[in-house]
Amino acid sequence: MTGSRSRQLRDKLQKALEKERHGEALRIYEALEFVEPSEPRWPHRKGDLLNRLGRTSAAVSSYETAVDLYAALGFVARAAAMAKVVMGVDPTRTDVLDRVNLDPARRLHRLARQNVVTAVGNGIEEGEPVTQTKRIRTAALPLVRDESVPDGELRFTRPPMSARRAMELDVSAVEVEDRPLRKSGMPSQRPTAHHLAMLPSTPLFAEIPKPMLERLVRESRLVNLEDGERLIERGTTADALYALVEGTVELLRTAEEGPVLLSEGDVVGISCLLENASYGADVTARGRVCALRISKLLLDRLVSEHPPFGDVLIEVVGRRLVATLVRTSPLFTGFNDQVRSRVARMFEVRKATKGTRILQAGKRSDGLYIPMLGELIATSADGKELGQLKLGRALGQHSVLTRGVSPLTVEASSDVLVLRMSAARFNKLVSKNPKMVAHLEELARRPSEPTLSLVPGPHKKGA
Repeated sequence: MTGSRSRQLRDKLQKALEKERHGEALRIYEALEFVEPSEPRWPHRKGDLLNRLGRTSAAVSSYETAVDLYAALGFVARAAAMAKVVMGVDPTRTDVLDRVNLDPARRLHRLARQNVVTAVGNGIEEGEPVTQTKRIRTAALPLVRDESVPDGELRFTRPPMSARRAMELDVSAVEVEDRPLRKSGMPSQRPTAHHLAMLPSTPLFAEIPKPMLERLVRESRLVNLEDGERLIERGTTADALYALVEGTVELLRTAEEGPVLLSEGDVVGISCLLENASYGADVTARGRVCALRISKLLLDRLVSEHPPFGDVLIEVVGRRLVATLVRTSPLFTGFNDQVRSRVARMFEVRKATKGTRILQAGKRSDGLYIPMLGELIATSADGKELGQLKLGRALGQHSVLTRGVSPLTVEASSDVLVLRMSAARFNKLVSKNPKMVAHLEELARRPSEPTLSLVPGPHKKGA
C-alpha cells in the first residue's frame, strides 16, 4: 500500500515540477516525507526547491533533516556534502556539521572489510567486527635483497626473523568491476550504503576524527557538473582530490587503455597525493555530477597535524592505483571481474629504503611494482642517468611477463613506499587461468606497446 501511494505521489510530483506548480510540489514533498520518513531525497529536493524560491530559512531546515537521514543510513559523503550546501546558503551555520553522525558509515565500513586503516583514536572499539587495524607506514615490511639467487635475477625477501606478514591491500570486488551506464548517461542503479562502504571515499570521511571531518568539509568546495563538462584535465597541476558524491565520471589516461567509469563512493585526482605530480588523466562528467573538492594544501596540513590521517590517504591511493591497473592494463583485460578482484588482493605494501635497487639492468625482475611515495631515479644499462620517475605507474611488468631482463636500473633516492605483486604470485595466477596464456604470449611479442613500457616517461632534468 505504501509503495503504491509513493509511486502515485512521485508521478504527481513530476507533473507539478514540469508545470512549475511550486506550491503543489512542496505539498507533495511533504506527503512523500510522511510516506517515506527515512528517505533523505525528499527533504533534500524540497530544500533545493525552497532555496530556488528564496525561502532560505525553510530550505536550511529541510536540508538539516536530509543531513540527519543521509548520515543515519550510512551515506556519510552525502551528509557531509549536504552540510556544505547548508553553509553555502547560510555561512553562519557551521554548527550543521555537528549533525553528521559518523557511526553508521563507520560501522558499515568495518563490517565490509577484514582490515581497517583508521585515523580514529586508538582504533577499533570493543565489539566491532574487524580482525585488526593497520598503520601502513609502520606495517610495511622493507624489501630485503635475496643474495642467494643467480646473478641474472634480482629478488627480494622478508627481513630475517620477521614475524610479521607483508601488508596486503583489502581491495573490494566493487572497485575493480566494470560499471555500465544507461543510454541516458546515468548510473545503471543507485548505490546502497553497503556498496559505498567498500569504496575509497567512505574511509576518507568515516575513519577520521569528527573535528577533522568538520574541517575537511568547511575548507573544501562543492563542484557541480553537467554532462560532458571536464572535472580534471590531464597534464594540469594536481592540486586537489575529488570525492564523488553523486553521478558518474569517465577517466581516460590514453586511447590505448580505454576509459574507466567511476561513480559515487570513488575518488579521483589521486595524483595530488603523490609528490610533485600532474594529473595523469582527463576526467569528464557522464550525466550530472556532484563532487567535493579537497585541496592538496588542506590534506597536507591535516596530515601534518594528525599523521594517522596520512595512512588513510595512502590506503586510498593504493586501492585506486591497483583497481585502475587491473581494469585498464592489457595484462589483466582478459580476466573477468572475479579474477580481477583476486589479482588486486595479490598486491602488498612494501618499503624500499634509500639506495634500494627495485629494478636492475641486465637482471630479471622479481615482481610488478607501483611506487606511491618517495623518489626514484632511472639509469640506463650503460650508466646514464635518465631522470626521476613518475609515481603511480607500474614498473617491471614486461620483465615479469616475458621473464626477460630489465633494460634499466630503478633506484630509490629516498625511502619509497611501493605496491608489489611478486612474479611467483603472477605466474601462479596465470597457471590457474590457462585461457590467459595465449593472450599473454601475444603481449610478450609486442614489447614496444606504450602501455607495457617499463617506465612511463621519466622526467627530464630541469623540466
